[in-house]
Amino acid sequence: MGIYTKDIPERRFSLPAEIIDHLQILIRGIALHAIEGDPEDLKQLQQRMAGIAETLTVDSSPDDLLVGIGKTLRSLEEYNRRASGIFNGQVEELRGMLSTMTATVIFITSSSETSVKQLSAIEVKLQRASTLEDTRQVKSYLTDCLTLVRSEALRLQTEARTRINSLKGDVERLSNRLKAASADESEDPVTGLKGRSSAEEVITTKMAAGKEFLVALFVLDRIASINGRFGRQVGDDILISGAQNLAQKLSGTTLFRWSGPGFVAVFDPSISMTQAETRATQAASLRIEKTIEADNRSVLIVITASCNLQRLSGKIAPDAIFKNMDAFMASRGVIAPPS
Repeated sequence: MGIYTKDIPERRFSLPAEIIDHLQILIRGIALHAIEGDPEDLKQLQQRMAGIAETLTVDSSPDDLLVGIGKTLRSLEEYNRRASGIFNGQVEELRGMLSTMTATVIFITSSSETSVKQLSAIEVKLQRASTLEDTRQVKSYLTDCLTLVRSEALRLQTEARTRINSLKGDVERLSNRLKAASADESEDPVTGLKGRSSAEEVITTKMAAGKEFLVALFVLDRIASINGRFGRQVGDDILISGAQNLAQKLSGTTLFRWSGPGFVAVFDPSISMTQAETRATQAASLRIEKTIEADNRSVLIVITASCNLQRLSGKIAPDAIFKNMDAFMASRGVIAPPS
């Protein structure tokens, strides 16, 4: 008796659902925790991985699993290759930035040996960075570098301020010495009065104060011709007499020898302008008479003076005043040296 056997369909290979779920979680997790590269590339990787995970089901065959794993590895490899290129480019850029920064700061801070050595050490560390773990220290290196830069900037600022203050003090002391030396050298050997440089300094100082005051320039007439005819000693005697005469008539002023036969009286600002002009006008009416022996005879020399008055304040430059005074002397036939 034969046995009748009904055809039994071949059983299909099947995986437990739990394993499929774990595999899908693993694929998505790989994409989720991939190193950060280009944001768009990372987004595409995560979408591609999610798509691969969705293709795996409990009905997938072993070949289907191998195909899914292969796609996962290729996608990750492709993404890592692009991310590595970006990463290497960033590292090189950072190396270049820090190298340039280090060179610049070394140049600026060449006086600080400690800071230069620290910056050089930071540069070496960054140049050696080649792995992801190394480059995580880049931020720390740059922070250290910037801290040094700020420290050096503060040190240089403090040092510069100290040096500037020291230089200002030296300049002020030198200026005072030069003024004192100038005043000493400017004393007129004939009349004993302070000379032109002292007069210019006093006038400039009073103008800077902003108060109005009067300056009177007196020029003794005919001194040049007297010097030529009777000799320099006679002319010097007349200058001395003129200085004494002006000093007696000009109260409330400081009298200076200007240039040649010129004298300058600088009035104090406390004296009213009207009163100062009156005193200056009266002084300008001086008349110096001197009898000398020449060619076996007595000669009477009479000297008068010309006067130029200027009301001064801080509204005009001192140099312009001095040029006006020299121009007045030139109009009286006296060539004055430039101020």
